[in-house]
Amino acid sequence: MPGTATGDTVYCTVVARNYLPQALALHASIQRHQPDRHFVVLVVDGEVELEERPGLELVGLEALALPEREQLDLAAIYDVVELSTGVKPRFMLQLLERYERAVYLDPDLYLVSSIEELDDLMDEHGVVLTPHILEPIPPGESFRSEINTLTVGVHNLGFCAVGRAGRPFLEWWWSHLERECLIYPLLGLFVDQKWTDIGATMFDAHSLRHYGYNIGHWNLHERRFSRRDGSLVMDRTGEPLRFFHFSGFDPNDPEAISERQTISLKDTDLGFDELVPLSREYAALVLQARSDLGASPRYGFDTDSSGRPMTKRLRRTYRKELIDNGPESLPSPFIDAQREAFAKWRARSLPRQATNALADSSLAFKYAFPDTYNRIKRTAPAQFRWVRGRLLAGAKIRR
Repeated sequence: MPGTATGDTVYCTVVARNYLPQALALHASIQRHQPDRHFVVLVVDGEVELEERPGLELVGLEALALPEREQLDLAAIYDVVELSTGVKPRFMLQLLERYERAVYLDPDLYLVSSIEELDDLMDEHGVVLTPHILEPIPPGESFRSEINTLTVGVHNLGFCAVGRAGRPFLEWWWSHLERECLIYPLLGLFVDQKWTDIGATMFDAHSLRHYGYNIGHWNLHERRFSRRDGSLVMDRTGEPLRFFHFSGFDPNDPEAISERQTISLKDTDLGFDELVPLSREYAALVLQARSDLGASPRYGFDTDSSGRPMTKRLRRTYRKELIDNGPESLPSPFIDAQREAFAKWRARSLPRQATNALADSSLAFKYAFPDTYNRIKRTAPAQFRWVRGRLLAGAKIRR
């Protein structure tokens, strides 16, 4: 990886080019509160022309220290969200070759004060994570329910801090995300996050119970804050607000909080008076960065080399064949010299895409119509075994 270490701890994030404005807003907040920290941004889908900024380093997929064909395979099997989250542990492992500690921050985080506790916590625990919620969500609360946490995972992996002692955790995590970083609710998967439900236990990760870390629309019921002596502090604990997670945030409508919520800061009874100026401040930085960068580019791996869309179903089929047949067994959709070969594979894959879609439908049928499913299982065992063997098994995660 290019560059040289500038300290013992590095901050990092992963983006596609269209999300670089958020990363630049995060960088501005790091420069304001911890200007000694180096910030490395992995851009997954191509180079970006950007004037040099203090403490900022842009790198591409080559920073993962993987063969170029493996980089393209990852881009083929995953969509933009899956790819950006899936390479996280590999990226952090490479950074830990240069630094003692690596802190991953989602590009839509915004530092409000120095996260000065982290170095000692990483040294003590190796791995530091933040749970989505620390307290029960009251019945009837307008924010998300606890069921959502069961769906997306205990921890919010928009933040992850790892020292060198935590490398075994990153290696284990990467062993799954290399092929299993999927948005696949039928099988209980949600990109990188659900894996840490078990990884945190196996590797004794520290769940940080600091109320000022990783505030987002999912935990507003317990994270009200106000200004005291010029600083933002948590009402419940008096702890300083460290960073806010502007997930699903539209800078053109900063008072909406998140596109994933129906509540708004315009509802004056929410009790978040200080979030209004904070949201506007963040929105202004994102919009300025957009203006500086120009028109938002299309995702670099959205189409194959002939310009045809890389659909989710096509990616799933490509992934399964890659797992079955091994590396470089298929023509790449992104290599010009393999354009014709990939077009032929694409045409031949249509029946397999349909079979895989039927497999997913069968999984959904099992849960949507459990009585009918069990009746078929009892009354037509031969047909049931065929469905189970040929369809349901085809939808499972395979290593």
